[in-house]
Amino acid sequence: MINWDEKFETGSKTIDDQHKMLILHINKLEDMLGHTAPTPQQISFAISLVDFLEQYAKTHFGFEEQCMECHRCSAHVENQRQHATFIEFFNSFHAEFKQHGYSLEAFKNLHRMTSAWITSHILRTDTQLKAFIKV
Repeated sequence: MINWDEKFETGSKTIDDQHKMLILHINKLEDMLGHTAPTPQQISFAISLVDFLEQYAKTHFGFEEQCMECHRCSAHVENQRQHATFIEFFNSFHAEFKQHGYSLEAFKNLHRMTSAWITSHILRTDTQLKAFIKV
């Protein structure tokens, strides 16, 4: 489980709220993966998570990159590179998902990757924005 605390704050309420929503979804996925036989509702959630992640990558990444650029954050280019890496991973996962459908092992891998990526990305890159936002 990823527990939100102030060390994740970026200085932008909008970005922080979006990060919280992503963490909520990833934590729900973790709960679901703890069951050896997921219910139809849990599988439905996993499928909706794929759609959520696709939309999230399109909207959140764009907003965050624009915010970093606007505030002249020194992590702007690295942020874009990391987003591109995540999108590459997700597109590969999504293609596999479209071809084969739900797989517990595939979603465990999705959870492992996204959990590690979220924590690392927010703490090492996104939080650098805080120093550049003038309140």
